[in-house]
Amino acid sequence: MGRNFLKLSGSKIALRGLSNPRFWPGSGDPGRAKLTPLKKACSEARPRADFRPRGRLRELFSVDSKLDLLKLVLALVIFAVVFFTSAGRVVTDSVEMAAGRVYASPDGVSASWEQGGGTNGLIIYSLASHPGSPRIYAGLWGDGVYRSPSGSNSWSLTSLMAPLQIASLAIDPANPTNVVHAGAIGSGVLRSDNGFDSWAYTTGLEGEDVWSLAVTSTADPIYAYAGAGGGIYISINGTNWNLAGGAGIGTGKFYALVVDPQDSRTVYVGTKEKGVHRTADGGISWTPRGLDTKTVRALALHPDNSEIIYAGTESYGIFKSADGGDTWPVSGLDEYGVLSIAINPRNPEFIYAGTFGDGVWASHDGGHNWHEMPGLTGGAALVYSLTLFTPEAEDDYQVLYAGTTDGVWARTVTSFYTLYLPLVHKG
Repeated sequence: MGRNFLKLSGSKIALRGLSNPRFWPGSGDPGRAKLTPLKKACSEARPRADFRPRGRLRELFSVDSKLDLLKLVLALVIFAVVFFTSAGRVVTDSVEMAAGRVYASPDGVSASWEQGGGTNGLIIYSLASHPGSPRIYAGLWGDGVYRSPSGSNSWSLTSLMAPLQIASLAIDPANPTNVVHAGAIGSGVLRSDNGFDSWAYTTGLEGEDVWSLAVTSTADPIYAYAGAGGGIYISINGTNWNLAGGAGIGTGKFYALVVDPQDSRTVYVGTKEKGVHRTADGGISWTPRGLDTKTVRALALHPDNSEIIYAGTESYGIFKSADGGDTWPVSGLDEYGVLSIAINPRNPEFIYAGTFGDGVWASHDGGHNWHEMPGLTGGAALVYSLTLFTPEAEDDYQVLYAGTTDGVWARTVTSFYTLYLPLVHKG
């Protein structure tokens, strides 16, 4: 289906080849590339000026209403043929057509960035979502924890209020409806067992700066990890913490933690000025996994292959390893600081990166090429955190949330390429 563009020739509709990659999202300049609208293609799609209808057709064209009807029918034919023959998708302003279904934006969240209600001017340092959770959580710098219904963008304060500085959040995948953890600067880890109504301090991390949290998928033998100033702590029950190791890494900040979904003892950590380290024994011993001397602010694991890992660095862009950190041959956004990363679980080739002052960027080929997702300016361009809410129903839209220095911003995203077909008319 590589040749899938329509051209009008006289009164006939014909397929014309469209193999030029410049028409695809993220093509061309891997830096600030934009989606290229098919303006030239659509201008070619206008009827030729020398077209002359004859007979009864001439009479139809002499009546404005009949002409409008013919144009409408012609537009529907073009839409149908492109839709069923295109490798991409056809999108209108209000709905999106894909695989024969109509997708509507959830709860008013649109396909362009919109600021969340109630978050204007707030510094959002951390975000957390889960397909099974009815809520998205936002950790604020100095203002506690906010919540929004999943898939929506309307926020309100939970009972965990100022002046807490929430640097990390983690939802329990075994009980996403009720259990959420919050790592605070100078206050250790707090836990809620009822979604957000009440919070309690856990023990073992009192007074610590908890920069990162991760609750494991298996919960056996380790329930969760926390990166604090003194090292990496573990918990087997979510309420008590013990130091496992990590002091020998020689850093005071563990900014990011990701756990192998198949083995709760295998964990990667991103550090300040010490690159990436990995443990395979539940945090007791750690080995360097590259990017030495770099400050790694974000980590993300491929959902189907834990050997593939992405690392966002403070000043050198984003890196990708396909061998568990042995090598990092792929890099991008070299001139940017990357503070947050999200991988689309429906299509792991789609990666999103939040930057230090340059908004959010997306890759559709596993990190090789990047294009900007425009619309975040000013304080919203500094993106501390990202989370991609993916509903359990595959037909539902995904919503990408960005935690910035000017509140939470959200937009819908999809896990497939999109081509835009503007309406074409003569006159």
